[in-house]
Amino acid sequence: MIQIENEQLTVQIDPLGAQMHSIKRNAEGLEYLWQGDPKSWKRQAPVLFPFVGRLKDDQYEYLGKVYHQTQHGFARDREFQVVEQSSERVVFELRDDEKTRAAFPFAFVLTIAYQLDEDRLLISYRVENPSNDQTLIYALGAHPGFNVPVDEQGSFETTQFSVSPAIDYQQVKLVAPGPFNDLEHPAVLHMQQPITLNHELFDEDALIFATKGMPFTATLTEPQTNHGVHVQVNGAPFVGVWSPYPAQANLVCVEPWWGIADSIHSDGRLEDKQVMSRLAPGKHEDYAFAIQPF
Repeated sequence: MIQIENEQLTVQIDPLGAQMHSIKRNAEGLEYLWQGDPKSWKRQAPVLFPFVGRLKDDQYEYLGKVYHQTQHGFARDREFQVVEQSSERVVFELRDDEKTRAAFPFAFVLTIAYQLDEDRLLISYRVENPSNDQTLIYALGAHPGFNVPVDEQGSFETTQFSVSPAIDYQQVKLVAPGPFNDLEHPAVLHMQQPITLNHELFDEDALIFATKGMPFTATLTEPQTNHGVHVQVNGAPFVGVWSPYPAQANLVCVEPWWGIADSIHSDGRLEDKQVMSRLAPGKHEDYAFAIQPF
């Protein structure tokens, strides 16, 4: 594990998938990040690249060839290289190779930086297209899971979930057997007041907020202790909020997405896939969000 720390926070990241492994506030020593459990959800904070969500039949077509790809892409299962490290910052890098090109026929450089800023953890991504002649088509997302509740007081069912701005949001519904998105028929999430969690909120998979790229903060709070976490997102068109169901584990994931699962009407062609980024040869794009435990 790679560890960064300052006076307020200690964070560990696993080079396998460049996945966060631990987020602790030094004053209390509380673990905020879900520690993984194969009975419910074995992962902790996977990076989603080059796809977010599931493809129909776990495959897609590009330039007449069919490629197979599991849910959320391959980055979460690849070893990243550490390219920069200091006491409060570490940077990981993943480049295409023969194995990635078998599932995703593009050149890319994915860089992930973890930086401590007082009581916040800043997570930033850069996607680069090193190709001389091919446009890079991809999606990107984050999937951090948090302990709910953070400590032994309270419970999942007493934890409150709130967002800022506290307004109505379009909700992208997910439908079986995917889960696939149904962007054409959004519901409404009324978020003027906090929601007290219960596991049945997630019986149809994630709650997906269509944020339209505006600044958005999701907050989990245990009222008895006032411990919780803010996830601050700016620029992601969607934020998914998920807890495994019916496993009913004591975790909630807050997921900034710059992409989304296939539509129920997807034709399988990568060129037609919804909410994919396109990066010209020699160009790069930056993305970021922040985690603030309290």
